[in-house]
Amino acid sequence: MQLDLLLTGGTVVDPSQNHHEVRDLGIVGGTIADLSEPGSYSAAKTIDVSGLIITPGLIDLHAHVYKRHVPLSIDADATSLAGGVTTVLDAGSAGSYNFAGFKHDVIDRVETEVLGLVNLSCIGLVAANYGELMDDRYADPEGVVETIRRFPGKAVGVKIRASAHIIGSGQQGWDNFLKAVKAARDSDTWLMIHIGECPMTLPEMIPHLQPGDCITHCFKGGSTTVLNEDNQVYPELIAAKEKGIIFDIGHGFGSFNWDIAATAIAQGFIPNCISTDLHQMNLHGPVFDMPTTMSKFLHLGLSLDDVIDMSTTQPAQVLGRSGDLGTLTPGTVADIALLEQHTGKFNFTDSYDQIRIGDCKLTAAGIVRRGKLHLNSNRLA
Repeated sequence: MQLDLLLTGGTVVDPSQNHHEVRDLGIVGGTIADLSEPGSYSAAKTIDVSGLIITPGLIDLHAHVYKRHVPLSIDADATSLAGGVTTVLDAGSAGSYNFAGFKHDVIDRVETEVLGLVNLSCIGLVAANYGELMDDRYADPEGVVETIRRFPGKAVGVKIRASAHIIGSGQQGWDNFLKAVKAARDSDTWLMIHIGECPMTLPEMIPHLQPGDCITHCFKGGSTTVLNEDNQVYPELIAAKEKGIIFDIGHGFGSFNWDIAATAIAQGFIPNCISTDLHQMNLHGPVFDMPTTMSKFLHLGLSLDDVIDMSTTQPAQVLGRSGDLGTLTPGTVADIALLEQHTGKFNFTDSYDQIRIGDCKLTAAGIVRRGKLHLNSNRLA
């Protein structure tokens, strides 16, 4: 078999197939052709990736990429290449009034695969600083459902930022929360809930959720956390995770706390997915990119295989795309990340200016997107 592109000498880490071994990866067109013993094939173009980790393309389950329309958004292609990300889920930058514009100006134009959650607020995050649901006239559950039906495969779920200063407190907060739940059910999709300082507790949310729904910012600090007054993970959350409720990192500018994360992980509460919540306010720190966020969980004691699983296989399952994303299975789309693992002393900062020093850091040397190679590293040029 004549290959178009051969990545040779790298360590393939693909949790979807339980691979962690040196393999050559061959590509024909935009498809993975084979994972083979080194030296099995020749190709029109061969890249020596010895010393690098070959993984499925990273999937960032929480970012904001409605650039030029939503003030905090970033460029999907530039940040995805820098971070080894081939698929990004925009977490509610657009609502029912502007999702068509988001599709036209971003989803249909960038090389990165971009999917979107539809914000319960009809204006999305255009005026996020003012609280997009403080005036409940902006809540548009019917419009969310119509938008998801209009853009199948692109509008893939529902988003609400469930902070009291965004959705209101008391009954107003509950009304908005339940409208978002209803929109997810009526659209036959799923709900991602941003937790901030919420008008309800996490255990109070759980009875309204179903498997596939997602709580993002799960290791935030503040008044609403996964820990109860005894510093134990709420039993209701442990039970919810076992039943299929998704817990996602969504690091962000104010939503990742070292102490909360370390305490929960020590109790065996491991999130399903690692994501960045990357936007203008954290792009230059403390988040930077997916590999930096992944490195923080290596520092917290998770294995490389687990961290890659939480950044590829599991988010693909959340998106209902495990058949073609988050895997290096032959016959699937050739979306691939090339990661480099560095050793030394590295400062890692949470969202509360707390620094921990780790001895391992991941960076992205490049990506393959639909069979096309993009490099960050001169050593591969």
